[in-house]
Amino acid sequence: MKIHIGEIIKTEAKNQGVSNARLMEEINVKNSQNIEYDFKQETLSIQKLALYTSALNHNFLKYYTDLEPFKSFYEQENNTSVNMMEALKEQLDQVNRTISIQEETIQTQKELISTQRALIESLSTKK
Repeated sequence: MKIHIGEIIKTEAKNQGVSNARLMEEINVKNSQNIEYDFKQETLSIQKLALYTSALNHNFLKYYTDLEPFKSFYEQENNTSVNMMEALKEQLDQVNRTISIQEETIQTQKELISTQRALIESLSTKK
């Protein structure tokens, strides 16, 4: 799959109604020919993509995530993140279960203390 990132940026700017003049300001270039030149490019530097991403609030790197080797790296990182999140969720569930058990234990101990106090008081008054 071949990507023509300049065309994609041009289309996105047009869809958003962003003029070349505004793009010039946003990416800090002095000449609209620079914008037109970028629109004709099949590839652009990461720095340029970052500028256009910021200017148009659109992730232009995403068009590359379906291409190898980026696709494999992205999937691997995503799977790693999902596995880490699942492990953290399990740890959180375990901590929540532990807290719940501790809260029940504290409540039971409070009831026991209260019962023992009442028993001590009743024995004290019988004497």
